[in-house]
Parts: sequence; structure tokens; C-alpha cells
Amino acid sequence: MTGLQRYRRLLAYAAPYWRGWLLIVVATVLSTVFSLLEPWPVQVLVDTILGGQPARGRLAAIASVLPGALTAQGALLWVAGAGILVFLVSNAAGVVLSMTWTAVGRRTVYALSRDVFAKLQRRSLLFHTRTPVGDSITRVANDAWCLYTIVDALLFAPGHALFTIGAIVVVMARLDAGLTGLSLAVAPLMAVSAWLFGRRIRLVARAHRDIESRIQSHVQQTLAGIPVVQAFAREDVEHERFKEFADAAIRAHQRRAFVGGLYGLGSGLVTTLGTGLVLWFAAVRVLDGRLTVGVTIVFLAYLAKLQGQLAAFTGVYATIQSAGASVDRVMDVLEAPEAIGDRAGAPDVRHIAGHVLIDDVTVGYEENRPVLQRVSLEARPGETIAIVGPTGVGKSTLVSLIPRFVDPWSGRVLIDGADVRDVQLRSLRDHIAVVLQEAFLFPTSVAENIGYGRPDASRDEIEAAARAANVHEFIAALPKGYDTIVGERGMTLSGGERQRLAIARAFLKNAPILVLDEPTSALDAATEQSILDAMDRLTLGRTTFIIAHRLSTVRRASAIAVLIDGRIVERGTHDELVARGGVYEHLHHLQYGEASSPAAV
Repeated sequence: MTGLQRYRRLLAYAAPYWRGWLLIVVATVLSTVFSLLEPWPVQVLVDTILGGQPARGRLAAIASVLPGALTAQGALLWVAGAGILVFLVSNAAGVVLSMTWTAVGRRTVYALSRDVFAKLQRRSLLFHTRTPVGDSITRVANDAWCLYTIVDALLFAPGHALFTIGAIVVVMARLDAGLTGLSLAVAPLMAVSAWLFGRRIRLVARAHRDIESRIQSHVQQTLAGIPVVQAFAREDVEHERFKEFADAAIRAHQRRAFVGGLYGLGSGLVTTLGTGLVLWFAAVRVLDGRLTVGVTIVFLAYLAKLQGQLAAFTGVYATIQSAGASVDRVMDVLEAPEAIGDRAGAPDVRHIAGHVLIDDVTVGYEENRPVLQRVSLEARPGETIAIVGPTGVGKSTLVSLIPRFVDPWSGRVLIDGADVRDVQLRSLRDHIAVVLQEAFLFPTSVAENIGYGRPDASRDEIEAAARAANVHEFIAALPKGYDTIVGERGMTLSGGERQRLAIARAFLKNAPILVLDEPTSALDAATEQSILDAMDRLTLGRTTFIIAHRLSTVRRASAIAVLIDGRIVERGTHDELVARGGVYEHLHHLQYGEASSPAAV
């Protein structure tokens, strides 16, 4: 997607709020018109009231119908009142403009943030394991604000600047055409300055955004792992790493400030030289009697406004380049292809009996490095299939195929005869419950955590799931029972308590297919037995895949598959595999007694 197409896609987020943008245009025009009237009361004061020059033309006609305006005192009152009125109307329009910008602009930005957040949620688990959480947070919370800048810089800033410049030039030309031409002569030089510095501004802005993202990622990762940091007394080390990131951020800030300063110096020098020339020739005209002091003051006031609008217009390029760093980071997310997505026209899954067939699957996470090689495994409705083997042989990858956390390079995964890639992903996962080794809990109430997969569940259903998971008594003893708020990641609870809450969550979902990934690892014997009892009830009538290192959890499985180096090397029941004297028997003796013979495990 080209740069222009990227900006078009971002600007599409503004389209639904066209009524608000229309109000912004009206308020902008009104504010601009009245701001252009601000210098004229000063001209009347200087030339007519203080200078004693008679009012002429339109000014004389207006003064003739205003009570007392033909006297110096009366005219002074009317000039003061006119100045106050112009100020009030201009600023009232400015308040409306600011409020509308805040409402409409933020709605537009949050619409983009929602899409970035939604797209990040749909990225593969592999992406999230390789991408720092802090970086993703920065893209959602900070980089999405580039849209606010883009809407202003591409639409309103140049539009407002052109309208204001046109109005000012018309008025200035009526005052003095020669001085007006001289005032406009600096515009090309200002545009050249913006073009020269624009690309450099984009580069330093991108570096600045990247280092800020790294700082946020470091803080998030350190605080998430604070128990490990404190256990190994690494606080000073992490503090030093933060200082290194902070120093890099300061250098990035300095580079950005330096480039911005050079750009400001260049455009400011052009403006100053232009103003000096206009002042010179205006003074000559006053001395020659071709201009009055009041008109000169008005002209110089318009000159300041003109130069401000010229700077705003020529600075649009630099502004876009500065925001371009965040645009790139946002569009990197929005344009990224979905590794796991729905095929066009894929149907919903209405009912699943639970017949799962993993057919000749090869899969991995890096090209030419398969984790599983030509693996086949079948589970009929209601069966429990256990998967055992050493760490790192692909057990979690194997069960990840079922809810499509990963897709196979070759082969198929079939559920009730349908390829999982040919059905709607969300409806597929609605029929699968997963209990992970590390039971993740949100910092909400116990009831909300249990009901996470079924937010419409009643309190009675939640309590029934908790009883089935052997966790109701524990919950009832909490200060607020089911309304007790658990800590971040559930760290206020023990590992066994978190695991039983996760099992209760799976009970409540009541899915026909169940995936259990190391559900009893690192638990004491009493807690393990309580969870095993709950698991017996949970797996009843469901097609279950269970990964376990502790073989006590797989003895009653319908079948056990032994995975070594990405291949299934043994299958059978517990008794069959122990009697066979192979790899499983070796694993069994490692846990419950000395191995009878060495095995290549």
C-alpha cells in the first residue's frame, strides 16, 4: 500500500462524523472572519480619533447612524465596544471549535485504536510471543493519535490556511498592492525550508517513537516479572537498563529538537527578512504621505497573520512527516496479513460431536524448522487422549492445532470430518475449552473470571461450575465471596487455586472438546488430587486432549501418545505401554522407580 493509500485509509475513519466536521468548518470560518476584523478598531482609533482625520466612505456612513459616534468621546466608546464584540464572537467560535474538535477528533482516534486493538488480538500466538506487550500498547494508546494530526494536517490546516490567506491577501491588496506582493514573495522560500527538513523530521520522529516503545516494553516486562526480579535481586540491573533506554530516549529527543530547531530557524529567518523589508517600504510610504499610521498598523497586523498562515500551510509537509512515524507503526498492524483467519464464506459451526483427526500434519514456527513432522492422531467423541514426552518435543504445538492457534504446513486437522480451516474460527473456538499450565486470571471478580467464556451465565451456573471444580468452599471463604477481586494475573491466589478457577471456567463453558495443557504441573499431592477429581468430572463425555509430564494425570486416558522429536513413537493405554518396555515405560520408571533399561528419550 502506497503512502497516499495509507493516508486515505486512515482518513476513512473520519467519514462517519461528517456532521461534526461540518460544524468545525462553520466555526472555523466564523472565527477566522471575526479575527480578521480585530485590527480595524485600532485603525479608527489611531487615524480618526487620535489623528484627527475625518472618517471617509463606509466608515463615515456607519458613524452617521451610530448615536454619538461623530464626537471623539462617543467614537472612542464605539471603537472600544466594537473591539470587545469582535473579541467575544471570535473566541466564542473558538470555544465551539475546540469542543467539537475534542469530541469528533477523539471519537475518530478511538475508532482507529479499536481497530488496531482488534487486529492485535487476532494476531497469532507466535506474534505475541515475539512482540513485547509494551510495543503493542504504544501502538494502540499513542500511535493511533497520528490520525488526529493527519486529519488536521491534511484537511483542516491547509483548508483553513488557504481560506485565511485568500481573505487576508484581498484585504491587504486593497490597502497596498505593492506591499502585499512583497509580503507574498517569502512563501516559496518557506515551502523550500519545509521540504528540505521534512524527510529528516520523519526519520528522527520514527526513532523517537521506537525508543519510547522500548521503554514502555521494558517497564511492562519488568513489573510483570517482579517476583523473579526480586528473587534474583536484579532491581539494580533493571534500573540500569531503564537508564540506558532513558539516555537513548533523551538523545532521540535532542535529535528531534535539533532538527525541529533548524526548521524553525530556517522558516523564522525567511519570515523575519520578509517582515523587515515590508517595514522598510511601509515606513517610506508613511513618510511620503501615501499611507496613514493607522492603515500601516492594520497592514502589519495582517502581515503577521499572513505569515502565520503561510507557515502553517508550508509546515503541513513537515507535520505529516513527523506524524508519519506513527502512521507507519499503526499501518504495520492494520496491513499485516492474518496468519490465522477465516476463509471467505466459511460457515459457522452449529454442533460438534467431538471426533478429532489430526492427519499427517507437519508444522513449525520458522521456515525449514518443523516442530512436528507427519504426525497423525485421532480421538473419537468422549475419548481422552494423553500426550507425553520430554520438554520441547512439540506437545503444546500438537494440541494448538485443534483450536487453530497454529495451522499446519501440510496435512489436515478435521473435526467431525470438517477441516478446521474451512469453518468460522470464532464458532470453532466456541466449542473448545482450554486449560493452560499457567492459569491466567484477570484483575476482576472471581465470578467474572469463571464466567469469562460465558458472560451471560447466571450466578447459580457459576457456583455450580465452581463446585464441580472443587473450588466453591475456597471462594465462599474469601472476604466478598464470588465478588472478591483477584490481583493482577491472579497473583493473590495460590497456583492450585488459580488452576481450579480455570477448570471451573472450562466447566461453565461446557464445550464438547477439551484441551488440558499441563494442568497439574508444580502442584503438591493434595492439590493435585483435588484437581484430578475435578478433571475426572470435567472430561466425562467430552473429547479431551491432555498434556502431562506427571504421568499420574494420564493413567486413565483412553490412549496415550508418546511424542519424541516431533514424531509420535508410541501409542496405547497406560498398561500396554508399560508392558511394552519402550520410551513410556522409561518415563514411568523415572517418576516411580528406577528404569529397567536405558531408552533414547
